[in-house]
Amino acid sequence: MTDKKTKTRLSTLPEVNFSDYGDVRYLHLGTLWVQGSMLIDEPYEIELEYVQRMMAGLLFFDPLAVPKLHAMQLGLGSAALTKFCYKKLRMKVTAIEINPQVITACRTWFKLPKDDKRLTVIEADAALEIRKLQHHE
Repeated sequence: MTDKKTKTRLSTLPEVNFSDYGDVRYLHLGTLWVQGSMLIDEPYEIELEYVQRMMAGLLFFDPLAVPKLHAMQLGLGSAALTKFCYKKLRMKVTAIEINPQVITACRTWFKLPKDDKRLTVIEADAALEIRKLQHHE
């Protein structure tokens, strides 16, 4: 059962929707502004340049060590980073997202795989969730 506090929090979150333009699908949160994107025919590639640049830090790692890393993403967006790290880099990935509609949208419209031993999506406030001991291993 959803308590009153949870209902209030959910009512303050923006509406989640998407649009397609050519071969790209875009995630929107209550506005026309783009929150993330996906190439429809290549869902595990990173489409937006600024998101590609977010991966630049990996240039400083031994390529053989990358699959042994654990990526933690605070906010899911369109799951571009999550999917890339999981599918292409074979990393363990944890994503924390406060908005359950974003999680559903990513699973439904943006081809985010189901959770398994390497992929975990947690519905929670990231600021609170990262304080938990299991995230400090």
